[in-house]
Amino acid sequence: MNIDIFQPILPHSDGPDKDERQRDAAGSTCGRFPLVQVIDELEALERLIDDDARPLRRFAAVWQDRPSLVAIRARARFHTDELGRLLGQVREGQITAYAEVLNCARALALLIDSANVATILIAPREPEDHRALASFRRALRAQARRSRDAALRYRTDVICGGALVAMSEQNVRPPRLPQASPDALGARPGEAAAYSLALAPSLQLWLETGIDAGDHLAGALTLLTQVDVWRRVQRRVSEPALLDEAIRGAMLLAYVRLARLVLWPASDADKVAIQRKALDLIGPRHRDPEHLRAAVEWAAARKSHCIGR
Repeated sequence: MNIDIFQPILPHSDGPDKDERQRDAAGSTCGRFPLVQVIDELEALERLIDDDARPLRRFAAVWQDRPSLVAIRARARFHTDELGRLLGQVREGQITAYAEVLNCARALALLIDSANVATILIAPREPEDHRALASFRRALRAQARRSRDAALRYRTDVICGGALVAMSEQNVRPPRLPQASPDALGARPGEAAAYSLALAPSLQLWLETGIDAGDHLAGALTLLTQVDVWRRVQRRVSEPALLDEAIRGAMLLAYVRLARLVLWPASDADKVAIQRKALDLIGPRHRDPEHLRAAVEWAAARKSHCIGR
């Protein structure tokens, strides 16, 4: 199983009138725990904002305190294993793919895709982070080689830095991924965590609650407008480097919001229109790093919310 680009396909739901004993079997997998807040890797970046700080410091802190890619990949591996375990039980007939199971699978797939997009957007900090990124990009390249989709191959090439980067990463050893942490039951508010199948009701509620698409788009637009202002200021000050980290942090958050917006399932025509506006917004932004724009387009092409349909 490829932990980096896992894209499962579930059978259709058999409906609510299946044998209740199979629902009981699912309960042994999806245990009885208190509801917890589910935070994906993209949303977790929002908690890095220091609302009490001045704007430059507020967004510079986002860049300085960006999370470890190794930790993100460890949680992605954990959620991939949980999803694989759930699908295995469906295939073996231990549980039936009724609506609750399908939604749990969709939520886990969305957590995995969120981690994958975060891996693309967040710059590595430590040597192990560079190894984690290289390993992930090798998986992306392998997927692109198997695809007949020319647009996917192009986006992958942009995301992964082109042929020279591919050559340099070819023999980089995989990272040593730690145990996924923190456990969801012990996570701090706003912190990404590892969510097991025992927390299926929380995962289902998270998926059903969704996101505010309009708020995400407006928030990203505000940040990108601020980035453009700071870029103009940079041309007029004696020490332009003082604004670098604030610009990088604000831009990271803007693209995180756009990626999260297009990654989540659109439940109606209005939300589909908002997702299109997000893609239109980044189209002309040629001064922004190309891999950030390609990451949002890659997120929009993901089909994690179509599992079982």
